[in-house]
Amino acid sequence: WIPLATFTLSICCGLSIYYLGEPGDLAYTIQCIHEQGYKGTHHVIPMIFASQFSILAGASLGPEAPLVAICAASAGFVSRRVFRQTNRNVVRKHTFMGMAGALAAFFGAPLGGSLFALEVASRFGLEYFEHMMESIFAGEVCVVVFRSLAGLPLGQIWHITPTRILETEPSTILVGAAIGLLGAGVAFLWANFHWRLMDLFCGLGLLDDANVYAVPRILLGACGVVVIGMLVPQTMSWGEWEFGVIATLSPASKLPHIWPTTGLLGFEADSLQNCLILGFCKLLAISFSVAGGYRGGFIFPFFAAGAAFGRALCFVFPTLSPVIATLCFAAGINVAITRTALATSLILAFLAGEQFALPAVIAASVVSLFATGYVPFIKSQLARSDIDFSLYYREKRQPQVHDHVPPIIGTKMMTTYPSVIYNEQPSVAMSK
Repeated sequence: WIPLATFTLSICCGLSIYYLGEPGDLAYTIQCIHEQGYKGTHHVIPMIFASQFSILAGASLGPEAPLVAICAASAGFVSRRVFRQTNRNVVRKHTFMGMAGALAAFFGAPLGGSLFALEVASRFGLEYFEHMMESIFAGEVCVVVFRSLAGLPLGQIWHITPTRILETEPSTILVGAAIGLLGAGVAFLWANFHWRLMDLFCGLGLLDDANVYAVPRILLGACGVVVIGMLVPQTMSWGEWEFGVIATLSPASKLPHIWPTTGLLGFEADSLQNCLILGFCKLLAISFSVAGGYRGGFIFPFFAAGAAFGRALCFVFPTLSPVIATLCFAAGINVAITRTALATSLILAFLAGEQFALPAVIAASVVSLFATGYVPFIKSQLARSDIDFSLYYREKRQPQVHDHVPPIIGTKMMTTYPSVIYNEQPSVAMSK
């Protein structure tokens, strides 16, 4: 049943890309935001069909990235055509509001989802800070509208342990930081493997811009997804509900989106070895899904992989809290790839209903962000050109602490920048 469903729907996905055109992806959406402030609407219809078929095929990609792309394009269209906005920064603000609304409604976490939309555009922290309040407002509105219409409450969806964490020792923050570093290392290994897998697909001539080979490409990716899924059924689907099954070491029979749930070998995540196998297999499934041309997001899939590695740590250190281990490992992996330290931490703590785990999860996220600062995975994540003088990776010379500083009007001290900087007299430079 797994091969029949996956291959059939994968062919449908490839055909939709071939006939309807390029749907784009998260990296392209980010590039459009930086360069134009909006994303064209001609990608919306292809993305709707491609992402639906990808999700139904059981690929390890979720609906979050398609929602971001679709709502970004829709918000940009409304800004330019309905409100007649021509200022690029205003249009960009409205685009961010659309993205924030999509993620906040999807995750059911208004603050975390809204911040994710802003953070994912940059490599090192939230740079479009002037759009933050409007984006959070849009996120709140969309959560109310979507969740009310769908009849979905806001609340905890993962019950990792029978009881919640009521208090933690300060040392737990250090534990979270260490786990985050492990997660960053796993993400680094995965990124290098994925780039080599993409080189393989490119060498086979499957990565053409015109999507002429969309169907053969996705069938090759489906081969990897199906083989892994038949051996380790926990890797199928995007992982939102599989996370709870993995984090609690529940039997495979509890898996909600796969049948038969036992796979070929009756695999169960019930030991250190099996948890490690599950974690690495999930990462392989994500890579084959992306390389094969499926369309979707990898936030929840990385969360699921992190849950498997976190439970493996619990076998090594029996006194380690499963909540801390799974959430921190999930944060470490996801932040290393998406560069969203604040949003990832808030979303994980919110969905797990574990507010007192948040300090450790933030520590894991921040350490992962620092550890992988020079290994960007999403190449279109760039520093803002109007503020990048304050960021650590600008190559041009930066003002040094021993440089002369401009005078403060109204003070007696009149130290100025050296005239060679302005190529004119200090008094002229000051008048400017």
